Amino acid sequence: MSLWQRVLRLLGYQKSSDRLSFSVDVRLIRSLQDLAEQEHRPSTELAAELLSYALAQRDVAEAYLERWRSLSVREQQVAALVCLGYTTRQIAARLVISPETVKSHAQRVMHKFGLRTRSELRQALADWDFSAWQNFSMKKS
Repeated sequence: MSLWQRVLRLLGYQKSSDRLSFSVDVRLIRSLQDLAEQEHRPSTELAAELLSYALAQRDVAEAYLERWRSLSVREQQVAALVCLGYTTRQIAARLVISPETVKSHAQRVMHKFGLRTRSELRQALADWDFSAWQNFSMKKS
């Protein structure tokens, strides 16, 4: 389920014909009102800003997913292990490839994501679950 779908579900979105209709949980309304009061802003303005932020995050998440899909299988393996915090040597040992090959794959991954460092990659994909990649080692493909 996408971030946008989760936001809409949290807000109680119900599709009725072509109009948007929301039934919002009382706790969510109260939280929004409390936050608006703390920031000395109208709750409608804050709600619009939060929804706008959620939509922007959705666009970023979709872009990252498209970039992920553009990676080769080996690049995905390297990227996943980088995001899990493995070093170049550890990745090389797991994938039975040379450290230089790992570096090459990692550089291509960073280029495809428009990032410069592995820490930027880890931050960009911090919400992704790479736990399934934790328990594998592969031979050259």
